[in-house]
Amino acid sequence: MKKIFLMFVVMSVVIIITACNTSNDSNDTINRSQSSFQQGESSENNSDLVQFPEIYKEEELYTTVDRGSTHEEIYTSREVIESVQNGDPIPSGAVITLEIYREGDLAQIFVMEKREGWAEQNTSEMRNGDWQYQEFRPDGSVNEESDIGRCFSCHANVEREDFVNTLQEMESYELSADESSTTSRLAGAHTEGWKVKKLSNQSSIHGQESSVSDYESTERINNEEKQKAIEKALTMVYFQEKE
Repeated sequence: MKKIFLMFVVMSVVIIITACNTSNDSNDTINRSQSSFQQGESSENNSDLVQFPEIYKEEELYTTVDRGSTHEEIYTSREVIESVQNGDPIPSGAVITLEIYREGDLAQIFVMEKREGWAEQNTSEMRNGDWQYQEFRPDGSVNEESDIGRCFSCHANVEREDFVNTLQEMESYELSADESSTTSRLAGAHTEGWKVKKLSNQSSIHGQESSVSDYESTERINNEEKQKAIEKALTMVYFQEKE
């Protein structure tokens, strides 16, 4: 009887150990599966392609939105807005940055970026043209806990507007004068030492009917008229050289 009892005890211990090992193996398999799923989910939307835009504050703040205690500010480049206002497609390389403030403090930064060919890197269920999305913390680090799938779902509703919720705001945004434009550069030309005179009716701008006395007899113009005349002449020369 003692031998039978001992055998029974040994068999019970073996069964318990086997069961524990099986349970641990199952848990490891589940954990590995969950980890693989999370990694797969991250790779499906390719949100890691979007980098934090360091200089977005230097771009155009083209619209703001207030919802209760939440304040939103949205930025993009001048080039993007010009493309939209000219009726052209939003170009590859476009970046739109959304700041979300809660109770006056910056809480989240969402970034959407468009690059040619990015559409092919997402599954058909998570594809908004060539756009990708990412959420950042106020310090610029990626918020790993963010559900980027919500961004795809939200923007999918405005496919006709290239998946941009604020396209109409871009269209109506009033851009300031471009300091790099030809007109602005000419307007800043120093003309203090320039001498400009009105030609008499008999004078020809090509000199065919003119003489020195003609020019000397013409009336000197004031500074404001002189500035405008010089700007106009330089603009005509500039565009003539461009042709």
